[in-house]
Amino acid sequence: MLKTIVAASMFAVLASSAANAQPSDYRTRFAFNQPVALPGVTLPPGTYMFRVANGRSSARVVQVLSADGSRSYALFATIPIQRPEAPVDPEVQFMETPEGIATAVRAWWYPGTATGYEFVYPRPQAEWLARRTDAPVLTTAADAGRMVRLEPSGNETHVN
Repeated sequence: MLKTIVAASMFAVLASSAANAQPSDYRTRFAFNQPVALPGVTLPPGTYMFRVANGRSSARVVQVLSADGSRSYALFATIPIQRPEAPVDPEVQFMETPEGIATAVRAWWYPGTATGYEFVYPRPQAEWLARRTDAPVLTTAADAGRMVRLEPSGNETHVN
């Protein structure tokens, strides 16, 4: 009888920890009702899965896939972005783009984490977005591979 109670208790503990476990790749699904732009790609309206592609690496690469994970749309370089409090629900932050232009994704946060993933845009796309959003866009420097925020004016601010 004691063995049965211990076995049942162990199963309950294991089942509850598995139910509360977060996927190590932080997979999250987002449904967009309009096109969205990411570095080098524009996705049509639909549901997509965002996930960390290399959770064990210091590089922060995010992969965007179809909702069921069967099709990969792209891998994206990101840098950490902090916020004062961790969101309760998954969150995407957009850049304010003019009407008629696909809304550009700036960053993604997994629920319960105050550190998110800010997307690094290719230089030509960053220049275009900075002018149209009137806001700085994360990209690489014109003269080297370091990260900068490209201002609408064309000025660069180094990112640590």
